[in-house]
Formats: sequence, C-alpha cells, structure tokens
Amino acid sequence: MKLAYVTALFPCAPAEQFFEAEVRSIARQMEIVLIPTRPPSADVCYSDLGAGVLAMPLFDRRVASLAARQAVKTPGRALAALAQIVFGRSSLRARAVNLFAFPKALAVAHEVRRLGIDHVHAAWLTTPATIAWVVHRVTGIPFSITAHQHDIFSGNLLAAKVRDASFTRVISERNRQKLIERLPRAYAERCVTLHLGVEVPPVPPPPPERIPRILCAARLCEWKGHRYLLEALAQLRDRGIAFSCDLAGDGELRAEVTALVERFALGDRVQMLGNVPHADVVGALARSDYDLFVLASTEREGEHEGIPVAAMEAMAARVPVVSTTTGSLAELVGPGEGLLVPQRDPAVLGRAIETMLADPDERRRDGARARAHVEASFETGVTTAALLRLVIAAGGAAQLPRASTTMRAV
Repeated sequence: MKLAYVTALFPCAPAEQFFEAEVRSIARQMEIVLIPTRPPSADVCYSDLGAGVLAMPLFDRRVASLAARQAVKTPGRALAALAQIVFGRSSLRARAVNLFAFPKALAVAHEVRRLGIDHVHAAWLTTPATIAWVVHRVTGIPFSITAHQHDIFSGNLLAAKVRDASFTRVISERNRQKLIERLPRAYAERCVTLHLGVEVPPVPPPPPERIPRILCAARLCEWKGHRYLLEALAQLRDRGIAFSCDLAGDGELRAEVTALVERFALGDRVQMLGNVPHADVVGALARSDYDLFVLASTEREGEHEGIPVAAMEAMAARVPVVSTTTGSLAELVGPGEGLLVPQRDPAVLGRAIETMLADPDERRRDGARARAHVEASFETGVTTAALLRLVIAAGGAAQLPRASTTMRAV
C-alpha cells in the first residue's frame, strides 16, 4: 500500500516536528510520500525520514499545468469540487484560502494518480485536508484527516470533509468533543480519538546532584503563558529556591518575554535558547539534562493546547511535568506523573514547581511513572499501528466519493 501524507510545511521547513516520529514509523511499514502544502523550498530539513517528498510550491507554472491537465481529465468532478469550495459552509477567510489552493489540489490529484497512491492522509483539518478532499472528489482515492486544535475552529468545510473522509482522527478526546459540537450529529461516529506519538528513548541515566534544571519548550506566543511562568519563577527566587530554567522556542512575543526576564531580574536563572533543533531537545532530555518540564499555557475558545509533543517527550525521558489544566493536558499527565494547576495563577504554579523541586526522590518516581504512561499510550509504534489499521480498513482501491461510512470512536 502506498500512502500520501499531506502537511502544511513538513519536511521542507523546521516546523511541524511533531510529525517526524509518526512519519518515520509509517515509513518502516509502507511506502509514504510527503506532500507539503506550501513548502518554502524543495529542501528537506530532516534526514533519513525514509519517505519520498513531493515538494511543489503552492502555485507556479508547473502546478498550473498539472492542474489544467487534471481539470481536462475530470471536468465535471473538478467543477463540482470548486462549487463546493465557493458555496460550501466555510468562513470567508477559509473560502479565499481554499480557492487559492485549488490549483495545487488538482495538481496533487494528477500526481498521486501518477505515483499510484492508494490513500491520502491530511495532517491538518485546514488546507491540507482541503487538498486531500479535492483529490478524493476528482479521483475517488480514499482520504482521511488528522485534526489537532486550532484547525477544529477554522470553519473550513468541516462537515463536507468529515462526511467524505474514511475517518477523521483527532489527537485528544477533548478536541474530538469540540469537533463534533461543530458537526451534524450523525457524523460524530466518524471522528476517532487517536493520539500523536513520540519515540521513547532508552532509559536515561540518573541525573547528577545539581541545582535543579527546568525546561520550558514552547513557542513564544500569548497562549503559552510565559509571563505567568516567569512571575512564578521570580517568586521562587525570592523565596530562596535554587533552580535554572531554559526557554526553548521563538515567536512573536520574543521581545516581550525578553523584557519580562529583565523586569523580574531573572537573567542569572533563565536562559532564552531561541529555536533549538528538535533532535537537540530530545537529546538533552535523553541525557537527563533536565529535572522538570513546565508549561504555563492558557486557553480561550479556539486557542488552546492539544497534547503537547514536547511534554510527551519529556515524560518519555523520565522528566515529570508541571502544567496548567488547559487544552488536553489532563489526558497526558496523570496522578503521580507530575502536577496540574489552574491557568493564569503564578502563585499556585510556583508552589507546584517548588513541590516538585523539593523532593528529588519523589520527582524521580514521578518521572518513572510518566515514562511508563507514555510507553503504554503515546509511543509512536502504538499510535502509528492504530492509525494504519484505520487506513487499511478504509481500503486501498480507489472508489467514487461516498457520503457516509460509520466508525466508532476509540
């Protein structure tokens, strides 16, 4: 069986690293071709993925030519898909983006036929799923979708995509509930909960005696809550608690976060690492370079965590987590594997961090339990096997677009 896996940027940009483990795992079991929607170039930023890459830009002369050839081959189906994009239930922004992506979708349809693709999987419910849906509408090749968090709220042909997909996999149960709230009731059973997974490293060595080291690996954006973390760390410093903290990641709030580090006089405790290669973060965790992983995320409607892969990777390396009870983190961090606290409360967050730092032996026990949980429920071999069972059950042979198939949520 040959699978096409449609992303936004991966693997042609240092982004969407959370797909890496799944792609490698799939590549060990079947032939896979990665199709980024808007690659900045044809260069692949990840080595030894074991996957082919079809890195056409969102639009150029070749895309236009391939789109025209597909439209001539299946004019009625192409026009029907275009009419659904123009008149279907989408936000104005989604409709404009889909129209711009339509030639690329037709070009991809031409190419997946040429490559002998049996199934197309879209890694987002937004534009990648639009491309997979158009491919299905014009070729009959089955497709499926992974939905994460913000894409659930995109208003981008949700009902049409879920209706026509063989299945829609949602990466957390809470987000599955958010998605089915936005769909006709009959489509609920077409949405299944299946986590993204991570590779579990060998058991790390015991951490040495040292001042505890904290890692926060998160994009520098509003809803990651760095301001609350820094205020909590300042309170710990004022109480005489020893620690150091690395902030790995970059984003639109870099200047603001830098100013907060200076405002709280944390320059000797907090280091801003900027964007760190994914392999370097995983390697640091596997070497026991860190004692605690912390997220201070916040949420509001349409903007919240899914299940952060960075937190999974920390737990896989026996590093317990302190986080807020936002998004779907409660599905990852169970009792005895870390601590969950309310959002936007630096005092409570600080006390939780202090509790974890105060007892190294209990912290290590929490880390061992965290690793066991990830091995059982979030290891990429487990999650990928479940995904491929769904793909294979969908059937490899191309078929005409169909309106409904019943699936049970897991």
